[in-house]
Amino acid sequence: MDFYNQSNHSATGSTSLTHDPIWDIISIVNFFFVGGPLCLLGMCTNIANIIVYTKMGFLETANVNFLVLSVFDFFYSLFAFLLRACFNTLLRDLSIGPRLRYVSHCVSIAIVAFIGGSAMMTALIATERCICVIFPLKLKTLLTQRRSLCLTLTVVFYHAAFLTLIYSDPGPPYDAHPEKLSFYYFSMYVIPSTTCFFIVIITTAILAIKLRRNQRWRRETTTQGGKASVKEDKLVKTIVAICTLFIICSFPNASMFIAQIVYPPLRYGTSDLRAVTLRIFDLSFIFQSVSASVNIFFYYRMSSKYKKAFSVCFAWCAMRKTNTSHAMKTKNFD
Repeated sequence: MDFYNQSNHSATGSTSLTHDPIWDIISIVNFFFVGGPLCLLGMCTNIANIIVYTKMGFLETANVNFLVLSVFDFFYSLFAFLLRACFNTLLRDLSIGPRLRYVSHCVSIAIVAFIGGSAMMTALIATERCICVIFPLKLKTLLTQRRSLCLTLTVVFYHAAFLTLIYSDPGPPYDAHPEKLSFYYFSMYVIPSTTCFFIVIITTAILAIKLRRNQRWRRETTTQGGKASVKEDKLVKTIVAICTLFIICSFPNASMFIAQIVYPPLRYGTSDLRAVTLRIFDLSFIFQSVSASVNIFFYYRMSSKYKKAFSVCFAWCAMRKTNTSHAMKTKNFD
């Protein structure tokens, strides 16, 4: 995908893209009522996730992985909000409009690294858990805590290097080097993130099948599973839910990547095609914002450890919920 060529073109001269009144209205509504609130929600929920998983400690590799995923999602939400604010249609005709457009272009470069990091971490989490359920007896030799930590750090260092390279090699002004940025974008983001998308699909299907078999086996046997197996199933349910959300929200992006490979005019075609492509990716940003914002609800609902740590870290929230429930019961009694 030649996103940088398209972004540069749209910022400098595509009349059909930048002066469409209907699209301007949609963009304003999107920022104030959809995309903007989702980004703010993502920042708040991921800060909470970071605090809670730090409180839970790093003895379990799952905690480390979910913590790193939350960090990627937080920075995505932050930079996506900055991008939408700077690219706001209401600011286009102001004297600082061109500068804000340039800032939004610079911010968009960083966003792809955080989206890619989130995709890689989701694929890593799903793959590790898939190995656990397929090879439970060989788990200690195949996936040690040190190996898992090394894989997680590899993802972090990869995207740190990606950010450093993509900002330092072309150098400012960043809208003057579309070809080089496009090369880095395609090789270091499009290919890896699309590969992760298909990895998550495969591993999620395996996990869902395995989880269903375990539940069927428990129903057919007279004895109930131990606490360890129940805990394992809860973790698998959480991962399946997160991965399913990731698949749904990443589908627009992955579909466009594949479509642009199959039909190159979507990358280098007319201004109308560029407009369509950018609008589809604008829609995909909404889906990505949803994916980066709502993981906390799965963690809280399906993990008793997370719920306890959350209650400790945010005791005022738990007290308020308890007081509200007590007040409602008192009112009903009266």
